Amino acid sequence: MSECDKILNQLRSDESEVVRDAAFIAGAEKIECAVPELIRHMQEGNLGVQEAAERALRVIRGEKTVQAVIPLLVSEEAPVRNAAMDILREIAEDDLESVMGQLDSSNPDLRIFISDILGSSNSLFSVAPLCDALLNDQEVNVRYQAAVSLGELGFSDAADSLIQALEDEEWVQFSVIEALTKIGAAQTSGALVRALGKSTPLVASMIVEALGEMGDLKIVPLLIDQMKTAPSPLQNKICKAVVQLLGDKTLELLPADKRDQFNKALLVALEDEDEEIQLAALRGLSTAKGDEATRKVMSTVATFNIDRDTDKLIAAVECLAHIGCNDAMLDVFLEDNELSLRVAAEAVSRMSENEMKKAVPTILSIFNDKGLFVQRDLITVLVKAADASEEKFFQNLLKEHTDEVILKKALYFLGENSSSLKCAEMIFEKLSHESFEVKDAALEAAIAMNNEMLWIRFVSSVESENATDRMMAVYALGKSKNDVYVELLKEALSDPVVDVRLVALEGLLALSSQSTVFAEQVQSLLHDSNRDIRLAVVDMIGKTQSEAYLHYLIEALDDEDDWVAIRAIEHLGELQNDEVVEPLLGVFAARSVLVQHRVIKTLGNMGTERCFGALLTMMRHEDPEICEAAEQAADQIRSR
Repeated sequence: MSECDKILNQLRSDESEVVRDAAFIAGAEKIECAVPELIRHMQEGNLGVQEAAERALRVIRGEKTVQAVIPLLVSEEAPVRNAAMDILREIAEDDLESVMGQLDSSNPDLRIFISDILGSSNSLFSVAPLCDALLNDQEVNVRYQAAVSLGELGFSDAADSLIQALEDEEWVQFSVIEALTKIGAAQTSGALVRALGKSTPLVASMIVEALGEMGDLKIVPLLIDQMKTAPSPLQNKICKAVVQLLGDKTLELLPADKRDQFNKALLVALEDEDEEIQLAALRGLSTAKGDEATRKVMSTVATFNIDRDTDKLIAAVECLAHIGCNDAMLDVFLEDNELSLRVAAEAVSRMSENEMKKAVPTILSIFNDKGLFVQRDLITVLVKAADASEEKFFQNLLKEHTDEVILKKALYFLGENSSSLKCAEMIFEKLSHESFEVKDAALEAAIAMNNEMLWIRFVSSVESENATDRMMAVYALGKSKNDVYVELLKEALSDPVVDVRLVALEGLLALSSQSTVFAEQVQSLLHDSNRDIRLAVVDMIGKTQSEAYLHYLIEALDDEDDWVAIRAIEHLGELQNDEVVEPLLGVFAARSVLVQHRVIKTLGNMGTERCFGALLTMMRHEDPEICEAAEQAADQIRSR
């Protein structure tokens, strides 16, 4: 018995499992003689058998299979029709002639199915029959599907027929526009613009959206001209398309008359209910100048919901920031709408310094009349744009305000802009504030002010009984950039409070590049009983990236805590000094797997010849993970 006869007998079995196995073999070995039986099982078998038959037909393929499956497209059973469609979408290219011949069928449903299948053929030969169906078939759904399939194929050869089909009824026009957008042929944009005037509002809207996506800059003047006669909804769609095409920055390059016309249309588009159109209008108006644009944007902002309209609020802020600080913007600060005030403040804070300065007098005059959240936004502008002449205003804030955010910003301003003794006194007073954040802001302000009286106070505070006062004083002296305080900081290295000692060391490292100045203290801290102190010391001396601290980092390799040793390994690697290779190898031989992996990584990052040699040796390690890590690190060096 031949293999074909054997498979046919099995396919005719009454046992489902036997039939499924036979179908699998027929597909795997591409046994064409099994096709008729497989077709029968697609229509008659149980679900498992049907699926097995379908899979086999997909694999066997060929002209015989295509021709056998085509009649199933007119089956009365929807699952059978759908399965046939799926199969032919995959294998129709094996006999396109037979498939395309069905476009002459008197059955409109079959013609629709065939039009769909040809869209998946990826063949240029499918274009001509689909174009013929698009232009000449009497059934609207066939024409619709033909356009969809031409879009799926994406061949520009179909563009002229699709453009001609723009004259068809609305249902077909939808698929034609989508297809033209996908194909993107050179002649498409102009044809779509010409079709605008004779299209229904719905089709015109779709055309404009398509033009926005296609990116053809040549049509921008044509679109703007269309706005003169377009109804308001379509005009708004055109606004969105033009902004998409040009981008907000390029809009400024439009001729003056076109720009004015377009800006007026953008003001109207702001009222559209479509969020995307509103966002496009805000982008477009960012190139506008003058009070009218600002007023319109601000009146629109007043309608936004702060929770739901986040994207629009951000776009409005960016738009207003680009427009600049004009009279309309200043008028907003005289109003009481909190959302408008906060948007205006945020917008001004993003403007150039010269633009921000225009708002300073108005903000100063209304500041005390506004709510706390608005004040927080307003002071951001003042800190950026006010000058030393406004010192009194900020002094009053320190005296009268209680909000931490306001106090911190006032302290920052005075620290950066004032040198008066009165301000120095006020800043020093805030070092005793109950809030640690305000204390920190006052400390940074005092350092920035660089006032002699404050330095004297800090020197005195080093001896304070209050640990927090000592720590702030030591921190300030370390940031002073004045090495006259080195001895004081050295003494602070013996402070009973850990944090004070660490701050003192940080200050010494900043003030002195000579490790011998405080070698004994560093040595002591490296052996402190507190692991966090040892870790912090290693980090501090490591971040200097100075060879002066090399021997301290090598000493830290012997720390009993793996993480202290690891931090020392990392900082030694950053020095890029071959002298550290031997100490690193010593650590590798004596420490945990975690430390060993960090040594390997560091050697790979250093990448010197000695490092490469060491990694080659490590590849013979008994631990396969160590070998693999060493190999990867060596590859890293080799690939440079």
